[in-house]
Amino acid sequence: MWNTCLAFFQATLLLGYLWADRLGRGLNPRMGVLIHGILLLVGLRLLPFQLGIPGQPEGWWPPLALLANLTLGAGVPLFLLSATTPLLQRGLAARGVAGQREALDPYFLYVASNAGSLGGLLGYPLVLEPRLSLAWQTLLWTGSYALVAALVLLSGVGLLLSCNGVAEPQERGADSQGSSAALGNWAVSWRERWRWAGLAFLPAGLLVAVTTLLTTDVAAVPLLWAIPLGIYLLTFMLAFGGIHPNKGVLGTTALLACGAVGTQVLGWVRPGFLLLPLHLTTFGLVSWGCHSRLACRRPPVEQLTQFYLWLALGGSLGGMFSALLAPQVFETVLEYPLLLGMSLAVLGAQGGRVGLWLGLGLLLPLLLLHFQPQALLQVGAGVGLALGWAVLALLVSGESRSQQQSGAPGWQAKVGWVGAMAGLVVLLGQPWLQPGLQVIHSERSAFGLNRIVEYRTEQGSFRGLLHGTTLHGSQNLDPEKALEPLTYFSRSGPVGQVFAAFRAQTVDPMPAIAVLGLGIGTLAAYAEPGDEWTFFELDPTVVDWASRYFSYLRWAQARAQVQVILGDARLSLKGIPEGSYDLMVMDAFSSDAVPVHLLTQEALALYLSKLKPHGWLLFNITNRHLDLAPLLAGLAGSLQLHAWHQDHRDLSPEQRQAGLAPSHWVLLSPRDASTTASAGRSPLAQNSGVLQELDPWQPLLPQAGDPVWRDDFSNLLQVIRWPWIPLPRGIQIPSSG
Repeated sequence: MWNTCLAFFQATLLLGYLWADRLGRGLNPRMGVLIHGILLLVGLRLLPFQLGIPGQPEGWWPPLALLANLTLGAGVPLFLLSATTPLLQRGLAARGVAGQREALDPYFLYVASNAGSLGGLLGYPLVLEPRLSLAWQTLLWTGSYALVAALVLLSGVGLLLSCNGVAEPQERGADSQGSSAALGNWAVSWRERWRWAGLAFLPAGLLVAVTTLLTTDVAAVPLLWAIPLGIYLLTFMLAFGGIHPNKGVLGTTALLACGAVGTQVLGWVRPGFLLLPLHLTTFGLVSWGCHSRLACRRPPVEQLTQFYLWLALGGSLGGMFSALLAPQVFETVLEYPLLLGMSLAVLGAQGGRVGLWLGLGLLLPLLLLHFQPQALLQVGAGVGLALGWAVLALLVSGESRSQQQSGAPGWQAKVGWVGAMAGLVVLLGQPWLQPGLQVIHSERSAFGLNRIVEYRTEQGSFRGLLHGTTLHGSQNLDPEKALEPLTYFSRSGPVGQVFAAFRAQTVDPMPAIAVLGLGIGTLAAYAEPGDEWTFFELDPTVVDWASRYFSYLRWAQARAQVQVILGDARLSLKGIPEGSYDLMVMDAFSSDAVPVHLLTQEALALYLSKLKPHGWLLFNITNRHLDLAPLLAGLAGSLQLHAWHQDHRDLSPEQRQAGLAPSHWVLLSPRDASTTASAGRSPLAQNSGVLQELDPWQPLLPQAGDPVWRDDFSNLLQVIRWPWIPLPRGIQIPSSG
């Protein structure tokens, strides 16, 4: 969804730059700024933004639904804002003959614009979100927009008054020609325009690709996706601020790119503290190189708006390619090495035909991989990686020598480019994620990369579902053990204890159970004849795979009433009658992208309304990066609920080998659902006769400072596991899960 939002903003930027170019061509620059300021003020009528619960119309492709919601809610104001920078620069250029020397090269305003974007990217999660509700944030944004509109309008009036009677840039004669010559006065050809677009396409596409790679394969850490965008903006600032990479950076970038692609293909996701800098540095250097080429090729001010238009066109195409097209075409993040190879081709084409040879190195093995995959894969990953490093060394040394002598790449460079790309592309076909783990099938959807994997331990063979790097359940491939719930849902763990107590106390012959988050359907192993089970799942791929590759759901459907409702769980629950469920299990919070709208006070109130008077809510809060226990404690306290939790970590090596995983669960119940709650005992201990001191479920009491999220306020920084801050309530950071 983050990548789809990036594609939306890049497309909005394109439309804004198109408007700026058309307005700049039709009117003189000073009048254009004035008219744009008036339109900005008119845009205030569309504010504030319409806020609501995230979701999409039924049956719509989720990215398309999100794009539609963003367009209707924020499209016009953002469109008008995006046109402001090029129009102001064009207006400033109109004052060049009046003595403003900066008007000869107004691109410094582009640096300021990107600096503002970087400030907003960092300031929102660190300053605004922790302190202001959405209502206040919206009010602040609306006020800031009004201020910008007023300043642009005043700038337009000031330009008209200060430049009255001054000739337009195209009428300045010798002075204009001299200033244009300083930036390279040339007629803009179509080839040059497409070169601008291409140089913008590559880093914009890589921005989305590296974000996808890092958040699905390397480190699914909340807010990690903001770092590549920050680097992207920083490289714009460096390039248009006059700071460019030297020639030695190309060789370094090529070697880093080889290492980055090699680790991706071999499935090396650890150690993150090494791989994160590797991928981010590679992306940063490539983006810096492309943006520097753009900055060096920027035209005179007369073509300024046209330059920005083609830059935005390339950026928008790159974003849409990686965010919308690539997930539909590639089963893995194949766009990442492809865009890296194309970038190296562009950055390496220093007056020769290096790009052609590198393109051949990409194209030929890809064609072979498509038509004869098994034959090509026999080359082997080790040989391919060694070949990639060797030929890149030839490239760095051979190209420099040959170009020094003849100005064109020699045979060493040609072999280097072809061999490097061929070796790396061969690696892409290797189906290895990590030693002992075999990928059976992988597929990308709007919600990320899913993989079906099989692996062996001393206790048997297993099949599991990976979403990014998070395991969402596994099943024993032994038919006699296939229906035993594993990972976070074992019978000896918190889930098994809850269901045992639930069966002991329920008197309803047809108990109703709801589960938010399907996974592979492991919880269906607890289904019994007469049960009514309802699963809510957002990702259609997960629904399909739960029945195709695993048998939990099929087995439950044969002995109980089981239905799967596809769509956003909170929106779907609105249509469920009140008092429908005896037990609700929330299993949607194990990944990095926690659905905040399912963890608010209003959401919890909705769940309670769907419960029967003595029903229970069970939350799986197992998460490598987020500590959700204080949040659940705060929410429970705000709604007068009893809360218990169990941090189930004490697993033997044999249990882990048998497929069990550490887990952390929270149980909530209304105050009248347990007669022993005042004594601190959980309803499970009440039904099993366990003494309080032996009860594995401990009271989760609200403490001062515990967060309470609402639909109009949430702060992800409050629940991130910071390594330098002791964790509350004795919670240990899980080693897996």
